[in-house]
Amino acid sequence: MSVRLRSISLLLITLFIILLAATGCASDTFTKLTNVDIEPPKRGLLAALQNEQMPSPEASGYHVKVSEINGNPVEVGEMELQLEVTTAEGQPVTKFTEDMTKLMHLIVVSKDLSSFQHVHPDYVKDNVFRTKLNLPFAGSFYVTTEFKPHKQNVVINKQWIQVAGEPLSNETIVPDTTWIKSVSGLEVSLSASPGIGEIEAGQMVMLLFRFIDKETGKPIKQIEPFLGTSGHCVILNSTVDQFVHAHAMEAMSGGANVMFHTVFPEKGIYKLWGQFQFKGEVLTVPFVITVN
Repeated sequence: MSVRLRSISLLLITLFIILLAATGCASDTFTKLTNVDIEPPKRGLLAALQNEQMPSPEASGYHVKVSEINGNPVEVGEMELQLEVTTAEGQPVTKFTEDMTKLMHLIVVSKDLSSFQHVHPDYVKDNVFRTKLNLPFAGSFYVTTEFKPHKQNVVINKQWIQVAGEPLSNETIVPDTTWIKSVSGLEVSLSASPGIGEIEAGQMVMLLFRFIDKETGKPIKQIEPFLGTSGHCVILNSTVDQFVHAHAMEAMSGGANVMFHTVFPEKGIYKLWGQFQFKGEVLTVPFVITVN
């Protein structure tokens, strides 16, 4: 083990012990959340560290054609979209394996980051998936599809689509100044190690979401599993050229706490959407932070 890896290991183990003592969360398994795009979860702290710089699973020659189901322009409002998956040679991909309990994950974010949707298209037949989206305004939308061809690794395809119509949106993304959001009767707080104001590009960061019942003022008893894990966290920078999809670290999550481990690739402003499930409802909790 290299000196750098040994130092990082000792640091994370120390943080693990401190956080367990502070939050009381515990589990028997460790799941590595990815730091660049998405990787299958790995067991064990050392395995997580050794795979920290594994190359991201880009599209690897796979293509996804996104279109309105009848071939009409994609417009503002509720649309039924069709997604057709092919190889680099244009051959249909007809067999898929579930990843995080779904055959396909579709993440659609507006260029100004004000609109976010994470849905799971239905597999129709052959290489075709379909789903409904409600597109709130016109403009450019960043579309990410994640799927796993049979006997292959997870594939990520990224592209822009243009949505026609009115109204337009061009909100300015501004970093948050408080780190508590109210969602469905809960207060959801975000903290980090290092502190939120001290995060630097390229360093490993722990992000902790904590859930308090607003009525009782007490932590909830247990967040529910969502898509095979305690939570998902999608992260995009303000220029929409750095994409991170992280899975909860199960060994450091439990009860009212969900922990993510990630790396922000470069400095700038980032928006992150934590997604969780509580009492059968999927909660999406956004925060905007600055990375130095």
